Amino acid sequence: MEQIEVQRYPLMGSNMQYDMSTRSFVERQQPPKMDMTLEKVLNLMTDPHSKKVKERHSRAVKKICEKYCNGFYLKDLGIVYNIIDALVANAKEDAEYTNALVQIVMLCGKSFLKEKASDDLVYEKDFSEFLVQLVKLVELPMPMVQIAVTHCIGGLYCTPVPVYSEGPQACRHELNIKAIEESNVVEIFGGELKKMEDETVYQEILHLLLFLSLSSSNCDSLLDMDLVDVVAKNMAGACASQNSKLLQLSIEVLWNIIEYGSADKVPYRFETMSVVRSLFSTFSHFIQTAKTKQDLQLRNDVMSVTQALVSHCPKAPLLECGFIKILSLVATYSEVKSEDEMIEGFTMKAQNDDFELKKLVWSTLVSLCESDALRQVMIDHGFLTALFEYVKPNDSVCSVEWTSAQYEELQLQALSSLETLCPLCLNEYMSGHGNTRLIMLLEWAYSECKSPDLITNTQDTTHLHASQPGDYGGHGNSFYGDGGYQTRRAQLRFTIRVLLAVVRTGEENVLQDLCDQGLIDALKVVLKKYKGSDVPIELGILSNALLILAVLCENDSHRKGMFGDEGVELLLQFLSGDSDKFSSGLGYHKLLLSSVNAIWCCVSIVNQDLFLERGGIPILLDLLEKCPPSMQNLVLGALLDLTEDARAVPHVVTWRGKGQKTAVSLLIELWRAEEHAMGVKRDSNHVMTGNVLKWR
Repeated sequence: MEQIEVQRYPLMGSNMQYDMSTRSFVERQQPPKMDMTLEKVLNLMTDPHSKKVKERHSRAVKKICEKYCNGFYLKDLGIVYNIIDALVANAKEDAEYTNALVQIVMLCGKSFLKEKASDDLVYEKDFSEFLVQLVKLVELPMPMVQIAVTHCIGGLYCTPVPVYSEGPQACRHELNIKAIEESNVVEIFGGELKKMEDETVYQEILHLLLFLSLSSSNCDSLLDMDLVDVVAKNMAGACASQNSKLLQLSIEVLWNIIEYGSADKVPYRFETMSVVRSLFSTFSHFIQTAKTKQDLQLRNDVMSVTQALVSHCPKAPLLECGFIKILSLVATYSEVKSEDEMIEGFTMKAQNDDFELKKLVWSTLVSLCESDALRQVMIDHGFLTALFEYVKPNDSVCSVEWTSAQYEELQLQALSSLETLCPLCLNEYMSGHGNTRLIMLLEWAYSECKSPDLITNTQDTTHLHASQPGDYGGHGNSFYGDGGYQTRRAQLRFTIRVLLAVVRTGEENVLQDLCDQGLIDALKVVLKKYKGSDVPIELGILSNALLILAVLCENDSHRKGMFGDEGVELLLQFLSGDSDKFSSGLGYHKLLLSSVNAIWCCVSIVNQDLFLERGGIPILLDLLEKCPPSMQNLVLGALLDLTEDARAVPHVVTWRGKGQKTAVSLLIELWRAEEHAMGVKRDSNHVMTGNVLKWR
């Protein structure tokens, strides 16, 4: 049966019309769509006849955001703000306009576009005023709008300017930063932060201030507003609510303000009792409760802020609020046991966070030890005793708290701390047998390491154990261990530096005790071991060893005798070095200066005969001829003292330098060079004329 095709007629609609020529229905041709412009949107928003067509308003804003998806033009700043102003007015009456307002504000967070290359300069002032008006929206009681404003300013300040393959380009990122920093944008956010009750919005504003506080000018604005006290108090309050995000933001903002704020403004705000108490309360909370990785890191961040506070605000009331006490208890926890309630629940393990905390606390306390009151609190809680626990040979140590590498770092930092602390508390140093401890460590440090390949992995996690003497080699980690890998040079360097700091106090009972325990002989062994070295750390060890010997022997003929012929021989070897190494940067010039100083202090009637016999005078004259001008006065002083002995004069007379130069000729050359440096003028008869204008 033949099928009959049934013609289906389309449903009539607004988009269909009947075409008489073709006798069929065709799609109606739509009129061309009108381009949506900012002016049309503004007219739509402000037209009183379209006041109730909210959906049209929302669609218009959406179309504008799609059209200007890369950002608005700088030339349209005024129109854009008028649209925002109209949306704000409508949003106050109808909350449905809030989303449209948020869309426009968020789009303002993209760098504005320019039609001409000069737009950056032409609209610079207008852009700053626009941002100020935009930021004032944060004062509206609309959390979504407040958050959008913070994201907008954050995007302008932090996001790099994109480069488009075609079309108009964005304005320079420097324009965004300059407009924000030179206007009162930071003050508006800071003022709102003070009275903000919504915790979410508070965190968003604080997050923005974290980035804005990387600028010194913004930090000064925050300091002028006294925002530090508000942030510190809210940080302490966040401990009770366990809001880790708020704690982290508060800590980092305070840290930035301390680091980047003006040196004259930071102490004024941070040395207040309220700020220090807030830091103390937060630190105490974490000391007693921190168990998780996040809490331990926050605890260390608070300690870092405290360290920065101490370095910038030396008059902060740390003693009055008990901060020094808890720091001393934490610093001595592993070495001096305490049951004080301030550290109840605190534990310290061989994990990186606890290890970093201990180093931070030590360095902070050492920076405060110049104060007599603070230093006494440290001593009363065993800080010096705790440091002395690390002044012992490493291969005889059994530690259950720290790994081998961690123990070495702590040992070297302890020695560095003692270098500062010991001269300030000699009585406690002597009662703790400091001299004996240091000399024992010195003798161990200069002895040979029998197994240099013992430690091959600097990340070793095994704990220290009592091992055979002589099998220890350093890990060389951290700043303090530089140059000490698989050797004991790092321990030797810091031990000698502590001894130098102690002997420079000039206390005769301390000096005599060191000599009685054989320090002079031990230092001569060090000089003999490293003579002829070109390694910077070893040259530093030699220089400091000679300085110690000079202090010990300067006013005591018996000690000069202990220095002996062997010491004189070593001095002559140091003075006979290659003159080309003076400016090598390795520290050889320091060794020469220390050697010349040792001649003054260690060579006397007892051993001067050997010095002259071995050619000491010609060696000094050779050095005088080659050394830089800054060293000549020291060498001349040593020669002057030696020539008081009539036996030294023939050595001076018979000396010959380059080109058979005599000592007299050399001295005349030095005289003329000094006159030239001083600006002395002479006439044809070699008579001085005029005034000496410059002295060296």
